Amino acid sequence: MDNQTPTPDDKFSARRRLLRGSFSVPAVLTLASGSALAAKSATCLAKATNQPSTEELTTSPTADTFMRVQLMARPPSNPGGNLRYLVTRASFGLIPVSTSFWPTGTVWWRFNINTNKLIDPNGQRTTPVPVDAQLVNYWVALRFNSAGEIIGVGKSGDGSVVGQSCWNSINLSP
Repeated sequence: MDNQTPTPDDKFSARRRLLRGSFSVPAVLTLASGSALAAKSATCLAKATNQPSTEELTTSPTADTFMRVQLMARPPSNPGGNLRYLVTRASFGLIPVSTSFWPTGTVWWRFNINTNKLIDPNGQRTTPVPVDAQLVNYWVALRFNSAGEIIGVGKSGDGSVVGQSCWNSINLSP
């Protein structure tokens, strides 16, 4: 009688062959087409901006899912005065901004936290952001048109607030 008991080396060798073979099976991947992705994003923006809407100022970037930017503040101009708030063009990042809302050359704009609006027109500045301006714990919602451009901040301008889910598939490049 021939007793062929596999040795431990034979067992490991068989296991290696099995694992090696399982990784050589071709994989089939399905990728969404760019046009389908763009259509989905455009539809999301069109629906979100169909009815103009805004959101109140918040003290938390995670209070909701709306696209928001953080405000900056400058010290009071006189003793006992209030902080002077502002929103900067740089805070928008790579998101396109309509020049009908934010004129070319505008670097920052004063912002009233009590009305949730830009101080218009005297609050618009083309000078560099003041060195004494610091980020503060206020977050203002951005408002968009159906083309994905920023056309409002807080209650200023037009357009609608848009949830971040609309932006998941948009590639913003300079």
